[in-house]
Amino acid sequence: MRHRYLGKAVLAAAVVVSLVATGAWVNPSAAHADVAQPAPGGCAGMTVPEENHSSIRLRVDQPGSGAQVSVDEQGRIAVGGILHKQATMVDVSDEQVATADFTIGPRPDGVAAWAVSWSTGLRPPHLGDNQVCVRAKRDPKRTARILRSFTVVDLIPPSDVPGLTVGEVTSSGAVVSWGAATDNYGLAGYEVSVDGGSPHRTTVGTRSYTVTGLAPSTGHTVSVVAVDLAGNTSKTPATASFATAAPPPPPNANLTITPEEGGATAVWQPDPATDVSYRAFLDGQPIAEFPLDQYCQDANGNPASTCTTQDTISFIIEPLDEGTPYVFRVDALRADGTQSRSISGSFSTTTSASLVPADTRQMDASETSRCAAMGGDFYVASSSRAGVPIPGGSTQIFVGCYKAANDGCIRGFLPPSGNKVINCSDDVTTLLTTVAPPGHGPIISSMDVIPSAGVAKPAFAPSTLIEPITWCEEGACALLLAPAEEAVEVSVLASIAAAASTFLVVTAVGIGIGLVLSALLAILFPTEIGIGGVLEYPISPDTDFDTFDNWGADEGIWYNSLKLYAEVVKTTKELTGTYGLPFAWNDQSDSQLKVAVDEACTAQQSGNFPSGCGTNFAVYVPGGVNYRFRPMNQTGTHIVSAIAGNGGLPQPPGRSVWYYPARSLGGQAAISAGFQRNWFDSDSRFTPNACTGRAAGTTCDEFPFWSTNQAVNLSGLVADIKPVPTTESLPQASDISGFYSQCGVKDNERFIVLPVKPWVDAGGPSFGFRVSDGGASICMAPRP
Repeated sequence: MRHRYLGKAVLAAAVVVSLVATGAWVNPSAAHADVAQPAPGGCAGMTVPEENHSSIRLRVDQPGSGAQVSVDEQGRIAVGGILHKQATMVDVSDEQVATADFTIGPRPDGVAAWAVSWSTGLRPPHLGDNQVCVRAKRDPKRTARILRSFTVVDLIPPSDVPGLTVGEVTSSGAVVSWGAATDNYGLAGYEVSVDGGSPHRTTVGTRSYTVTGLAPSTGHTVSVVAVDLAGNTSKTPATASFATAAPPPPPNANLTITPEEGGATAVWQPDPATDVSYRAFLDGQPIAEFPLDQYCQDANGNPASTCTTQDTISFIIEPLDEGTPYVFRVDALRADGTQSRSISGSFSTTTSASLVPADTRQMDASETSRCAAMGGDFYVASSSRAGVPIPGGSTQIFVGCYKAANDGCIRGFLPPSGNKVINCSDDVTTLLTTVAPPGHGPIISSMDVIPSAGVAKPAFAPSTLIEPITWCEEGACALLLAPAEEAVEVSVLASIAAAASTFLVVTAVGIGIGLVLSALLAILFPTEIGIGGVLEYPISPDTDFDTFDNWGADEGIWYNSLKLYAEVVKTTKELTGTYGLPFAWNDQSDSQLKVAVDEACTAQQSGNFPSGCGTNFAVYVPGGVNYRFRPMNQTGTHIVSAIAGNGGLPQPPGRSVWYYPARSLGGQAAISAGFQRNWFDSDSRFTPNACTGRAAGTTCDEFPFWSTNQAVNLSGLVADIKPVPTTESLPQASDISGFYSQCGVKDNERFIVLPVKPWVDAGGPSFGFRVSDGGASICMAPRP
């Protein structure tokens, strides 16, 4: 097969937009602001408000021109008037809906005998400024049509929230849940307040909220109201009171449990006179059995040569899910296997801070829904308002939501359907193309804001790259402009909120609307182009991914693979510069990364030949230290060797599937298959093995992870195991738990594990990111 590169001049015509907020926006053409909104339905092309044949005498009495009209209990407005009794009503249409269901009645008082009354009703496509086209006819060839403009408001609040309950009460919080409220026009979400504090917004599809940070044994009141698309709230808040639980009882006097995100350290005093071995349990299930000296430490934390009463047993409980309560028990066993004593205690794992707080993404989704329903063109997230230039002449509907002076072009293509190219411009499309960076490549956001060594990273540091997505609610659409990582997380909420969302694509001929770039490329360039894989593609670690414009190949098949590659390169280079790491990309490491990307994407596509990646997935890149800069060099090296062999080439036979596991909450996939956490010690089918008889102070590390659907031998291959220092167990466990939480990897959701051997060897930190239709954005950022 013959391969060739595509020239920049061709592929610049199909690229994903990345919005960089620079400079002030000036309306590019006064003519744009003067263009009238397109008339709906049969009134298209009208230049005057009425075009009536004199023998029809069509009249629209309701709504009046420029009037304010309120939707009724069904979210509809009434349209009515009078008509010559020998004429016939045709239809009443707005931007999206037409109705021909009319009620014809007697003429109103004071109207001449030629007239009859007519009325109908319809749901307006959005609140705010609206138009309807009213049409009638009378044979032969006599017609009338009236274009009526008015403002729609919703004055009816949503129903009160039903079924408010408080459950899963702990010493520091609880989970609040409620039933669905109703509204005549539509809901934007719910607001939750605790003890009268600031409300927390959720989307329509999220009817629960986790309250945290409360003091033990204290009383609290939570209230919930529904918020509709007009901003109205329920008349009476639903309220519930609860008391936080008492602090969990301390462990037995000689048991101390120190929790972290993905695990905990249990420490107790040994009794060498009776203790020969220990059997550990978690929530009543056995998790390990080990001899006295396996995890015995001296006062300096080193493995004890002989375990005495002056030493301690330090046992790592992992992997665990963050923010979860557990009960740990350990039984001490005599030489004959009988129990000499039992100690236990309760604990809860800690919770990591996400780059994008849940409140932020929920508010973005909810307010973008409101903006769409109120006729807005775009909503600017609060974290981006200082940097997004607003087109001249735009009207602010509410804080962050704007209606452009001219949106006639893009409105004709919304709601999005399939893949389209908009060969025209208005204030909105011109805004997108004007602020796009040179090259118009996908958004490779990386971290952009990295703290200096020793300085804590804030909970959310917005990227300088701003990503646009369309958000549609019941047919009404608006753009969300937010930092890349924020926009990507909001788009994940679309399916939950029953909304449709899509990223935008900039092309040489305008703006493309579509979910899959490859389909758009196929429209633009139907001629097949042969590329043998990422290895043959003209991209390297020296590429400036913010200006590179050669992103498409073979009708877009490698597009997401290149985004994955670019995010890894950009992130590692930023981290290397910030922390002075002994790492640099060279031909060998570049080749290893490209092979790993090909292998991972092929595994994702379940193929036998190199395949391009799909979209909307998370990627975990293990390091020589975890994302908190705690050592895990041997566990990171183990992941590399387990998947890709020594140096990344060649890959051990059959293991490519391990690049693409799925999360299994609590290791349920392995547990359901009948395996225990200590299967490498307790299951005769797998012993002896590499961990049998391991040295004191070491732990058996396994890959694929216990917390995936590939644990033990669920992939058809027995997991690769290796003794590693016990000190690396918690760092790796917290790494994986943090990745699941911060990158939003849900139970049973698949993700990519992408090992980069030289990055691990250099002691680089782990990180995670998500690949979306619009680009690639960091979600688990390293921070000391």
